[in-house]
Amino acid sequence: MSTSSRLHRPWRVRALCFPLSGMFCLSMFRISIGVLIPEVSRDFPVREVEAGLALSAYLGAMALIMTLGGYISDRIGRRKAMSSGIAVMALGILLGGLSRSFEALVASIFIAGVGAGVYTPSLYAFAGEALPENRGLMAGITNSAYAFGGFLGPLIFGVLAAGYGWRVPLLVFGGLSLASAAAILITPYFERRDVSRDKASIKVILRSKGIIPIASALAVVNIGFVSFTAWTPEFLVDRGFTIYEAGLAFGLYSLFGGLGSIVLGWLSDRFDRLRITASASIITASLSILYYLDLGGGFPIAAWMALSAVIGFVSFAYWNLSIAATQDLVDSSVLGSATGFAQNMALITASAAPIISGCLIGFIGMSYALMASIGLPYLVHGIVFAAYSRVTALDEIPRDVGLSSEE
Repeated sequence: MSTSSRLHRPWRVRALCFPLSGMFCLSMFRISIGVLIPEVSRDFPVREVEAGLALSAYLGAMALIMTLGGYISDRIGRRKAMSSGIAVMALGILLGGLSRSFEALVASIFIAGVGAGVYTPSLYAFAGEALPENRGLMAGITNSAYAFGGFLGPLIFGVLAAGYGWRVPLLVFGGLSLASAAAILITPYFERRDVSRDKASIKVILRSKGIIPIASALAVVNIGFVSFTAWTPEFLVDRGFTIYEAGLAFGLYSLFGGLGSIVLGWLSDRFDRLRITASASIITASLSILYYLDLGGGFPIAAWMALSAVIGFVSFAYWNLSIAATQDLVDSSVLGSATGFAQNMALITASAAPIISGCLIGFIGMSYALMASIGLPYLVHGIVFAAYSRVTALDEIPRDVGLSSEE
């Protein structure tokens, strides 16, 4: 990094504050969808598979637009892309709070997903190019905003919904998102001028070695994360939790997930990013089996709270670690497009996750269905990263080492 870049380092970190407020709002809404589903089911009688459409609509919209959103940020700049994305998301959330039918609610959530699809890759690209040598940490801080919003979101949603119904928290989240969009637009921040915006192309990204396996692994593991957020609150309620207790357990998952994102992101900058990612995902797969294991009487509520926190710490970082690994492989000129491509791959599969897990619940019961739909994706993600780490290590071995030893 150049001397001038070093002088601007503290300012670049501070410049993330307002863009991160958008991620905080996005997360409060996104994570609360898991709490929203059982609440909405009381007003609009729907089956479990149909209720899963609420989350699938959001993720499906993001999947449709995210690659384009990353490309747009490469072309017009991060600030405009982030602000416009959050504004569209706010519109969708507000319309959701005013909806009078389940179909209208799903359509509103779809609109919110479109805005989130533009905003998310733009934010991660901005964070990734602000301090390239600390890319894991910066992505971790960005992901922690998502996690901390996820901690407060279900709690706020649960309290407001219990007192005023599920529409009021949606209107509150929409208003906060609109304020964030305005703050991002009017706040000056660092934008690199030394990077050409003319190279952004899907062909350039696909030619980058390692993009396909990493993006594919992210696509698989996101099924597990989405299944967790979609069905865990209902799983806990079925086990005797109140809606507030379920929100608290879910909030602990997100709170410690934010801490884990920062810690594991920092570690990945100093050690092997691929191995750190693989280890975290394999540990998550093991813990998820324990979490959903049906022991008849079940665990004490305090034990589930503690396990929610531990799983959050090791599982939440899969996103920022995978994105940082993706950004390591490409030039800054296509950072937004590469980020959007990897995230889009993840959301294509994740948009179907609530429906898939909902169908599994109907066939084999909630405990076994969640073990399969959460544990297996994290295990596959860990194995892919471990294998790619091994391949990368072998590629770095000098070609003449073997010949020299034979001689």
